Amino acid sequence: MSSFGKRPTGTDGSDHWHRESVAWQYKISSLNKSRLKSSLILHILVGLVVIVRLLPGLTALVGLPVYRRLQHWEFPAPKAWEYAWIVSLLSALFGLRSLPRNDVLILKQFLIGNVVFGVLPVLYGFLDLWNELVLYYNEKKYAAQILGYPAVLVWYLCLTVCIQLHMFSMYFGVNLLKAWKPRDKKTK
Repeated sequence: MSSFGKRPTGTDGSDHWHRESVAWQYKISSLNKSRLKSSLILHILVGLVVIVRLLPGLTALVGLPVYRRLQHWEFPAPKAWEYAWIVSLLSALFGLRSLPRNDVLILKQFLIGNVVFGVLPVLYGFLDLWNELVLYYNEKKYAAQILGYPAVLVWYLCLTVCIQLHMFSMYFGVNLLKAWKPRDKKTK
């Protein structure tokens, strides 16, 4: 049928239901793949910033000599939940790896790693810094600075961004699991 010219006689255009269309799971898969990829790339970029922030502590932890340039960064001492959160970068790599071949098993590993090494350390970070935030709010006192700002405010800002990235990634991942799930065959 041509897209130009008159409509064929005997039809009013309401017979469109029989035409082919893209199945819903392919639409959902395509949309959520691009969204998950974007959120995982942002997760990795935030992770690189956190690694730079933790670099003086990481070099001391491993036993490498601390470079003089790293000593000039007056960052507060790293906390345990920050080290645990760095492991969530591996789960982000699992998430990226699952996308090209629609690999459900690797996507499930990403979701579990995202909860264990992403969401839980961030929630612990919120709880760990709560007393410092209350002290800053009530008395405007703070123990440390990051780039001239109170460290507790910078940490809370970063933790808020991280929890949003993790929640969006989990939402997109669960939608992909639903779209990639094989259809159940009708039982006879």
